[in-house]
Amino acid sequence: MRSIVLPAALAAFAVPVPALAQDAPQAAPAPLAELADQMRDPARQREMALMLQAMTEVLLDMPIAPLAQAAADMAGEKADEIDPDTTLRSIAPEAGRVSDEVARTVPRAMQAAGAMAEGMATMTPMLRQMARRMRDAMPARD
Repeated sequence: MRSIVLPAALAAFAVPVPALAQDAPQAAPAPLAELADQMRDPARQREMALMLQAMTEVLLDMPIAPLAQAAADMAGEKADEIDPDTTLRSIAPEAGRVSDEVARTVPRAMQAAGAMAEGMATMTPMLRQMARRMRDAMPARD
């Protein structure tokens, strides 16, 4: 019941806001602030964690022979014979834990990055003001 009442109450208060906001010019949200919001969004974190976990699984199951051949070619060397079915997972079975670790760690890393972006967004006006003051304090160049 509460899950329905709260959104309804918020919607009721939000209805007149667009009419009031038409008179005041709207400042565009700062890119860093938007990034901070996205990075701290639990749904976005979960999405990113699942995507990176899937990518890790795919990479672990890719054949490594073509990669070894390409690396040898770039180095101007002859590649060792590698079974074409060899994958990273097959030569390092413990690597299978990596995708779970990625899924577990990504949300924390995104939360931290979001906090850093928020801090930078907060500091941006002060840094701009400091840059103007420094520019004004510097002697004119020839």
